Amino acid sequence: MLLFCGRRLLLRIEGRSMQPTLEPGDRVLVRRLGRKPAPGLGSVVVTWHPQHSTLRLIKRLSRMDSNGLWLLGDNPAESTDSRQLGAVPTNLLIGEVVGRLPLGESEQGR
Repeated sequence: MLLFCGRRLLLRIEGRSMQPTLEPGDRVLVRRLGRKPAPGLGSVVVTWHPQHSTLRLIKRLSRMDSNGLWLLGDNPAESTDSRQLGAVPTNLLIGEVVGRLPLGESEQGR
């Protein structure tokens, strides 16, 4: 799911890589970074997947260096992240998660 809200995106979480912080079905509000300063370490960010250009990743920013962004899922057992992918190029960064909308009661049984 992808909705545009001005300079923000509303995305639905799929997968379990960010549990317990984010649950499958949660919706998050993402602030596009554009010319804004880079997110701080520990922020949850959204990037394009470095090997599958149509997929997005949502991970926690653990390190930034000259090689790029080092991103980790909060649930290592379920996450494909920089431990497998290496550094993600900074030009693939889409934005920073600024809010979470919990799974609605009407969607919990699905």
